Amino acid sequence: MVKHTPKLTSSEVSMLWSTYIGDTMSICVLTHFLQTCEDQDVKPLIELALGYSIEHVAQLSDLFTKEGIPIPNGFGKQDVNLQAKKLFSDVTYMRYLHHMGRTGLNSYSLAKSVSARKDVRNLFKEFSNQNETLFDRNTELMQEKGVFIRSPYMDYPEKVEYVTERKFLGGLIGHRRPLLGVEIAHLGINIEVANVAKTILLGFSQVAQSKKLSDYFKDGYELGKKMVEDFMIKLKEDDNSYPSTWDSTITNSKEAPFSDKLMLFHSNAQSAIGIGDFGLAIAASLRKDVTLNYEGYILKLGAYAEQGAKLLIDHGWFEKPPQSIDRESLRNQNK
Repeated sequence: MVKHTPKLTSSEVSMLWSTYIGDTMSICVLTHFLQTCEDQDVKPLIELALGYSIEHVAQLSDLFTKEGIPIPNGFGKQDVNLQAKKLFSDVTYMRYLHHMGRTGLNSYSLAKSVSARKDVRNLFKEFSNQNETLFDRNTELMQEKGVFIRSPYMDYPEKVEYVTERKFLGGLIGHRRPLLGVEIAHLGINIEVANVAKTILLGFSQVAQSKKLSDYFKDGYELGKKMVEDFMIKLKEDDNSYPSTWDSTITNSKEAPFSDKLMLFHSNAQSAIGIGDFGLAIAASLRKDVTLNYEGYILKLGAYAEQGAKLLIDHGWFEKPPQSIDRESLRNQNK
């Protein structure tokens, strides 16, 4: 008996679509990184990441064609200028790979968990395995070169204890208990993520063709800077260690390696990643002042992302994601 292959679910279509868009963007970014990379130890990692993205686009294009789904436009050769000079340092390239690899660890797991069809689950499993390989190799190279950003350290607990007082949850004023290990971990991660965003956005602001977009990227840089300062304060209040200084080496190039469209989309993607990270941090944090801090930045980052989405729409660059049928509109057509 021949088994019938069911249609893709809404979750599967959405995850496949966003993965395709992200990989076309990655191809553009990584192609320029590879063109300008000077460190012979870093080049093979960029080549590996680029090869994976090219392979993903081919596999997803084939699946979309078989399913009768239009292949998204995404990004292409018109969105990258291989003649443009180097904008970021090779250390930034490694940290970029680390940041995007960490994001991939989360997104591919989520994509597989919401997928029903075996071929789609296998596809995301393959993507996840590739991402883990790249992530591990890049992490090891960063450690070898002494540029890996470790989470803050803390003393080991000496015994098992139980919470006996509600003041453990803390308040907005007065004495607060020391931060939990998990709270320290999330603050450290979010400092690192904000630092990645700061570097990328500052570089984008330097080369954007549009003055409005240049200002927008600079605003994002300032928002990231404020996040880092506030998260560092939380760590320093309890005399905790904190991540080392971020290498934000940006050249003096004024040539844009990427189109304004790609840089704006990239900025919005970073905002989405940040909002997701803050949501996870809220779920893991019990001190009220810490969760309130994250909640405030979710609102600010959400407003920044909304402004970016409006700019994409205004420029005609917002490719509509898959969506359900507008039944109300169909009904009105018959009236």
